[in-house]
Amino acid sequence: MKHLFASSLIAASLFALPSMPATAQSIDIGPGGVRVDPRSPRERDRDEIRREERREEFREESRGPIRREERLRREDDDDD
Repeated sequence: MKHLFASSLIAASLFALPSMPATAQSIDIGPGGVRVDPRSPRERDRDEIRREERREEFREESRGPIRREERLRREDDDDD
């Protein structure tokens, strides 16, 4: 009777707990050693998109002062 009660309790608890989806890992082996990335592919893609957006923002910010200087030089040349 104890075994029947214990096994039914275990079975009920397995069905009651929400199932957790398995997440894939990325394992890279390179010159720097082994790297394990526990993020899901979706999270890695999202991070890559964010990284690309930040690069674009940085490029635009760094181009701003250069363009401003070029514009001032052109205005000075036009004034002469």
